[in-house]
Amino acid sequence: MPNIGLVLGGSVFVSLYGVLGWRIGCFVMAFIVLSLTASMLFYNQENREVFPVSPQELRPGLLNALRRGEIWCGIVLTIMYEMSGRLVQGLTGPFLIDQSISLNAVGVFNGIGGVVSGLCGTIAGGMMVSRAGAKNAMYMIAICHAVLLAVIFSSIKLHFLSTPILFSLFVCEATLMASSFVASYSRFMILTSPYQPGIDFTLFQSTSAIAAAILGVTGSVMAEKIGYDKVFLFSVLLSIENIVLMSLINYFIGKYNYVIMYLY
Repeated sequence: MPNIGLVLGGSVFVSLYGVLGWRIGCFVMAFIVLSLTASMLFYNQENREVFPVSPQELRPGLLNALRRGEIWCGIVLTIMYEMSGRLVQGLTGPFLIDQSISLNAVGVFNGIGGVVSGLCGTIAGGMMVSRAGAKNAMYMIAICHAVLLAVIFSSIKLHFLSTPILFSLFVCEATLMASSFVASYSRFMILTSPYQPGIDFTLFQSTSAIAAAILGVTGSVMAEKIGYDKVFLFSVLLSIENIVLMSLINYFIGKYNYVIMYLY
């Protein structure tokens, strides 16, 4: 449901705003939100299955997660791995509008392009993880992402800004972002404890959400101050740096796993 809302908010609302205006667009989106959440009224909590927990079992807790070194490695890896992509992810719409592309076209692009890139990226990421493993898949996707960001920067700098080229580049960038989520989440699931996988994985997801919010605002402010081209150049440099730092973090993760295996 959150992904459907993301697609609708980035495509349908933009098109409605461009054609019908802000007020009608908000009313239509409010009706869609109410319609999509109406199914929750039919949920019967009494039919929920309850599993008994014995007192001898370990009690999951946030502090238990924060005491483990591999969790902190995963948190740092989350921020670093998504930093370059999150920095420029929110610039797609504003950049297209600044290139005199209509709001309606941007809305259609966000909708169709978002669905296509999400599906293709998820499938491609899953295939890479199954064949090469999560860690190697993260390396391969990070390298491809750095190359693509360099191509986008070169396209902006050399003024190769035709609509088909821009749409193709941004769809490819969104596809790589989707693939990176599959690979990184697969990697993070390996780092979770079997006694509290939900808490551990929620920490990684919360870190990703906080990083997305902060980096999205940062990218927008940077684009206003120094321009789109320099933001993409900075993102390329971050991508290259992150590939190097990923090796260091994976070394520490392997070290923690070795210590745990030795103790137990």
